[in-house]
Amino acid sequence: MMDSIPLWVGFNVFVLAMLALDLGVFHRRAHTVSSKEAAVWSVFWIALALAFNAGVYYFFGRERASNS
Repeated sequence: MMDSIPLWVGFNVFVLAMLALDLGVFHRRAHTVSSKEAAVWSVFWIALALAFNAGVYYFFGRERASNS
């Protein structure tokens, strides 16, 4: 249990950094979002989530990656 605390801290720091990057850099100015832009951003965030799961699979195995 104690060995997972740095992982949780790292995960939360990464999520907050991505949130700050998304809101503070990429979407600094207000504008109408087109369907194409929304689709591109959706694909980006889904790909990032899949890459995270691939990392969990690689480092921790199938059991943790599939949440079984």
